[in-house]
Amino acid sequence: MRTTLKIIALGPILLAWTGFVLAGQAILLPPPDRPAFIAPAGGILGFQHGLGGETAPLGSLAHIRGIRDNHLIGHGLAVGLQNTGDTQQTLFSIQFLLNTLRHGDVTLPAALNPNDIQTRDLAAVMVTADLPPFARPGSRIDVLVSALGDARSLQGGTLLMTPLRGADGRVYALAQGAITMAGFFVAGAGGAAAAKNFQTAGQIPGGATVERGVREDFTARRSVEIELDRPDAVLAENAARAIGLRFQQAQVAVMDPGTLKVALPPWISPVAFVAAIDKLPVEVADSDRVIVDERTGTVVVGGEVTVGRAAVSHGNLTVTIQPQLQVSQPGPFSNGTTVSQKTSKIKINQSSGQFFMVPRGASVEQIAETLNAVGTKPDDVVAIFEALDSAGALHGHLIVR
Repeated sequence: MRTTLKIIALGPILLAWTGFVLAGQAILLPPPDRPAFIAPAGGILGFQHGLGGETAPLGSLAHIRGIRDNHLIGHGLAVGLQNTGDTQQTLFSIQFLLNTLRHGDVTLPAALNPNDIQTRDLAAVMVTADLPPFARPGSRIDVLVSALGDARSLQGGTLLMTPLRGADGRVYALAQGAITMAGFFVAGAGGAAAAKNFQTAGQIPGGATVERGVREDFTARRSVEIELDRPDAVLAENAARAIGLRFQQAQVAVMDPGTLKVALPPWISPVAFVAAIDKLPVEVADSDRVIVDERTGTVVVGGEVTVGRAAVSHGNLTVTIQPQLQVSQPGPFSNGTTVSQKTSKIKINQSSGQFFMVPRGASVEQIAETLNAVGTKPDDVVAIFEALDSAGALHGHLIVR
């Protein structure tokens, strides 16, 4: 009797089984309590294919015209700060305070000079928010509060009632509440201070109340316009085909590579139609773009990108300059003086470049494996893709940021 080890492949996972060979037959024992999981080679995290398939929901690719957020903005006053507000140089914060007191029926001396008021417990702020579609009066929305002057921190502050206006100048919401932020700010004697995260901007969850809704007639529509987030003629045709198969009585027209117009069937409402197409699977194609960020060395290559037959060589040139200080010492019993002289030692190190062949029509996986195999650095990858595009061997759109 002799011991043997068998490896049984179950999909992408390999399980180790132990057993004995008796009379020429292998007798398998139950697997151990914690079998070894061995991921297959190739692909991200050992898996060559994902589970996404070649379709995507239409709701992640497009949006309905007219259903969008509306930006609101307002300026107000944050109070209750612990000596971290605006200094006297920010005059408009004092003006905000005086206007607030006057509107609150507080009698102020006529000879009051704003320059004589000194306080570090308030700060002028800008308040921004996004009004979601179909918001009704009484709804609550989040707001972002940002310092407008030279305040050091808004920690512990409270925003006074601030009107939020739209692009048309009308008030759509009122904001007020305690400002919350992550991190901290502490200051000590002698100007010493310590801070974590940005302390001049904070949020008020649900800090604004909607006072006026945006007028819309969506429920009365019998036609809907769908706008693709990224206009593409092939994607527009695929989306129109998917909608036509799902709603055979609907009339779908592709107006342009980024817009579809759908005439709704008489038996469905616009809300029900939007809810149905939100998860509608649409056939999508891989991207044919190469995004290169020279600042960070990031390169993103779409799945449709291919490379023609080309020979590539890469190598690095390193120049090192090391400052040195030389001292000239005179001989004994001489009238000379000690003299120091600054020099530099220059060292040039150039690694030997190596050629590697890129086959015709190489895919993204082949390109990535080739560059990884030769040990290409991110900066070299950026230069290689730019050179391939200049040589006309890159079959895709190169976008450099």
